[in-house]
Amino acid sequence: MDKITLQTLQNMHPYDLSELFLTWDVDERQRWMSLLSTEQLSEMFSYLEPERAIEFIRDLDQTRQAQLIDLMEPDDARDILYEMDDQEKQEILEKLESQDKISQLLSYDEDESGAHMTTDFISLTPDMDVKTATKKVIALANEVETISRLFVVDHKGYFLGTVSLKKLIKTKSPQLIQAIMENYPFVLDTEPIEESIHKMRDYSAFEMPVCNQSNHLLGMIMMDDALDTYHEEATEDYEKLSALPEAEKEEPFVKSALKRLPWLVILLILSIPIAYITTWFEDVLVAVAVLAFFQPLILDASGDVATQTLAVTLRILTKNPKHALKNGNKEVLTGFLTGLIMGATAFAIAYFLAVYMNSAQPLTLAIVVGLSLWITVIIAPVLGVLVPVGINKLGFDPAVASGPFITTLADLTSLLVFFGLANVLLGGL
Repeated sequence: MDKITLQTLQNMHPYDLSELFLTWDVDERQRWMSLLSTEQLSEMFSYLEPERAIEFIRDLDQTRQAQLIDLMEPDDARDILYEMDDQEKQEILEKLESQDKISQLLSYDEDESGAHMTTDFISLTPDMDVKTATKKVIALANEVETISRLFVVDHKGYFLGTVSLKKLIKTKSPQLIQAIMENYPFVLDTEPIEESIHKMRDYSAFEMPVCNQSNHLLGMIMMDDALDTYHEEATEDYEKLSALPEAEKEEPFVKSALKRLPWLVILLILSIPIAYITTWFEDVLVAVAVLAFFQPLILDASGDVATQTLAVTLRILTKNPKHALKNGNKEVLTGFLTGLIMGATAFAIAYFLAVYMNSAQPLTLAIVVGLSLWITVIIAPVLGVLVPVGINKLGFDPAVASGPFITTLADLTSLLVFFGLANVLLGGL
């Protein structure tokens, strides 16, 4: 650590500095925080997770805290303040020069696009000459995050379109902005951020304008912020698919265990009927013991198919909910075909195994196994589609139809089909 100089730190990229910062002990952090400029600390804290950044920012007095946050991009500053408690947040807000901007961003819910936009952008009017517009861009370039795409608004601030910096530079005066302006997509500030991210991908947009219901330009979402948000949403959906509560880094294991316990108890309760159903068919199980050999095969196959369909359905629901049921038809037909092939394979294996074990009626036993597998693989995608679509229709997050819940439902159905057929076809043995 002694080999590191202030000049070395000043020449570092903020991300590299943030990674190094996390390795320092308390004394080293306090020492370098007192030596690094407010601008460099501000950039470095922007690369940390907001929860971690707050821990270190709190070591500074409130005046410097406000200075740091004022120098951040509005959306980064909003993320920091969002994690603070109300009193602390209000005290910092009162000291900010950018109080109005940050307060506006804090007024949005976390899943709304407006919460993730930056309000620093360069706007041009259609009656501007390109020379005047270029001078404005040069004068304001240091105050905004990007100038690669410039937004065109009328004199009341309503969004009209965009001009690329490249086209602006190549166009010679006299020429009005209106002549080189092009139509461009935008999102509403109250739209879910996931929909905005999908629109950015569809249009290959590195900057997405954000407007209110009246098409008044409010800000823009940058690609780097969209990627961060997409990563957070994907992580959150993965946790829900695994029936996990929200995870926190470096959380004590006791707290983590207590968070997971309710979900595990719910799944345990839901699994009780699976064990109970088996008792309904004890007679046929005793008579045809080889059925127990194929029970895990039937359960695993249906659970796997249901989980695969659930993942596909959730992906479609986040992008285009209207297509979820239409795609469900394809999933069921896919289950029909794959189930037929898997059932035929299971039929052959069950027949030869039953013959080898000298079981009675090997052909009937093989039919039970093959037909059960086919039926359950057809039913599984139906569950994988209807459950999340139904939850979505009720206005809840469809990701709560997580893998373990779908698998439990598939297991219940599979047991009823498997032992039901066995009882009908082999119950007389």
